[in-house]
Amino acid sequence: MLRTDESTSASENAGQMNFPSQACVRMFEVHPDAHWLLDERGVLQHANRAALHLMGNLAQVPVGENIANLVADGPSHCADLIRQGMRSSVPTPARLRLRTRDAAEVARRCEIALLTPASEGAPALLWCRFLEQGLGKNQFEVLNQQIQSLKREVGRRQAAESDMRQQSEWLETVLLGIAEGVIATDLDGCVLFMNQVAAELTGWPRALSMGRMVTDVVQLIALDGSGSRKDVVANLGQLSGLDPTQRRLQLVDRGGATRLVQVSLSPLTSEFGVRRGTVLVLRSVEDEVKAERERLALEHQLRESQKMEALGTMAGGIAHDFNNIVAAILGNVELALEDLTPESEGRVSLLEIRKAARRARDMVQQILTFSRRQDNTRAPVAVQTLLQEAQSMLKAALQPEAQLEIHADEHLPPIWANATQIEQVFLNLTGNAMQALQGRASGKVEVQVRRFDGRPAPSDPDEYEVISIGPEWPETSLRIQVSDNGSGMDPPTLARIFEPFFTTKAIGSGTGLGLAVVHGILRDHQAVLRVRSAPGAGTMFTIWLPGMIESAVQSQVVPDTPAAMASSSAGGDPAAHVLYVDDDESMAFLVQRFLDRNGYRVTTCTSPDDALRCLRSAEDEFTLCITDYNMPGMSGLTLAKEIKTLRPHLPVAIASGYISDELRLLAPKAGIDELIYKPNSVEELCRTIERLIVRDAAF
Repeated sequence: MLRTDESTSASENAGQMNFPSQACVRMFEVHPDAHWLLDERGVLQHANRAALHLMGNLAQVPVGENIANLVADGPSHCADLIRQGMRSSVPTPARLRLRTRDAAEVARRCEIALLTPASEGAPALLWCRFLEQGLGKNQFEVLNQQIQSLKREVGRRQAAESDMRQQSEWLETVLLGIAEGVIATDLDGCVLFMNQVAAELTGWPRALSMGRMVTDVVQLIALDGSGSRKDVVANLGQLSGLDPTQRRLQLVDRGGATRLVQVSLSPLTSEFGVRRGTVLVLRSVEDEVKAERERLALEHQLRESQKMEALGTMAGGIAHDFNNIVAAILGNVELALEDLTPESEGRVSLLEIRKAARRARDMVQQILTFSRRQDNTRAPVAVQTLLQEAQSMLKAALQPEAQLEIHADEHLPPIWANATQIEQVFLNLTGNAMQALQGRASGKVEVQVRRFDGRPAPSDPDEYEVISIGPEWPETSLRIQVSDNGSGMDPPTLARIFEPFFTTKAIGSGTGLGLAVVHGILRDHQAVLRVRSAPGAGTMFTIWLPGMIESAVQSQVVPDTPAAMASSSAGGDPAAHVLYVDDDESMAFLVQRFLDRNGYRVTTCTSPDDALRCLRSAEDEFTLCITDYNMPGMSGLTLAKEIKTLRPHLPVAIASGYISDELRLLAPKAGIDELIYKPNSVEELCRTIERLIVRDAAF
């Protein structure tokens, strides 16, 4: 078969035969010596221009012709020549008689060698070079060196191509295995590569996406929904200067579903820095955003808890000082009432002052309850009894058209709690529910108390979890639900209902402390509190109170029961001498007046240093020392230690409106005989002092 185009013949045969490269063919083509390229059967694969000239100025390359038809030496000689060339890649000399175009014969010396061995189904390739007459040995050596250099170049190129192929396979394996979606495009935006993750994110199979425009495969919209899907993709270059959170967009897959992704892209360049395309990386951030929302929710809950704690600390500190002021007012009112006759006109004003002061005292107690600075004496509590007592009070306050339903299991386990505080929780929650029924013709408040076994399940998305469950939870607990079908609350209102002094009631209708007190009590009892509410759908408070757990710290507090505070009809013991220490001068003065009226001798000091000086210089013995706990310069605990050093047998009691667990633990070590909660009035405090004196005198 003859080919009319030499360059085409060379290039096509280079692709079909075991030719090393196009560079090799071009080198043969321009070489001044005549060259043949033969396969192992002796079939001519290529002849350069010099060979065509030697063969009689042939215009066409006789590709595919066996050389036995091109020489006058016969087939056997040609076969010997082929076998000679197959033996070695080093050129060996031979002779051939070429037939020219005009049927003449031209004898030429030649050399033949193996150029490339057979591989992968391609036959071996031999090289035959015709020498000019009189060719010397040095020319053979030079030619041999050229051939060896050519073979080394061919080997290097083959190794480089193999390395590139391996790197390409390795890179594709990496891109297919990473967790991000990767898409590569050319300069026109046509998809050249897409890994499996990108196919799953976009909904486009890899085979279908190849060759398509990236704006068809990747459809993105801004988070606010602005911009068309294709415009966003076309303007992705603007994202390069933004931080990761600003590169978040909504990806619309082939089926129309959307998901949040983070987009990044970079240019695809050659080794010389010439841009060849773009690499687009898509990373799904759905889980990341969900985790971020959960983290923000926890942070919000922590901030709310810290805010409530800070408000409680501040309110408790103010209320503690205000409690002394109210106590002084009430005490002086009591003294003034004793000084007046029943017919005195001034009694009316004093009684009104006492009434207002008692309201202030009750408010202070609510603040102290919220801040956990109140009597927290606990004991086994039967909730059925509390419900019965609360029910009668609640029904009296119920609107005529409203209903109150209380449902409780017959056998409820006792809880380790402060009965007064738990009753206050019932009253505050049901009272709030009744307020929510105003203006409704068929309002209903329902209270359910059930035994609950196991750990409460996680809260629902539409529940506001105010107090979360702790790491330890008993097997048995009480679940209390207080619900109403009132007006309900929107989320902003729901988020603030437990803040002190926050109220939605009209001015003068509430203090805004009811739910804050509930929060403080339940937090102190390590309960779980959740609220569910929506405008027009009513409100439900759900509480889990732990079953009875014996406290690790047994309280030494002496509760101020009516029996304990009963005054002796015979009055005080004139031989008893009481040392009272309080940095509040009005309280010290008031206690002194009350004790004097009850027949006791009393010495008051307004600083711990004064009390110690008094003890060191006193000629007679004191019967009892009562000291406040919170005093500047020296706490009541430190003062008690100093007193025990001076007078080991002198009974010492500490009075405070806030007795912490730490104080309960440290008090016995300091030799404290009693811890006394400051009661609601100075008169009650004086009666407690009388009780302690009588008790000590009995031993």
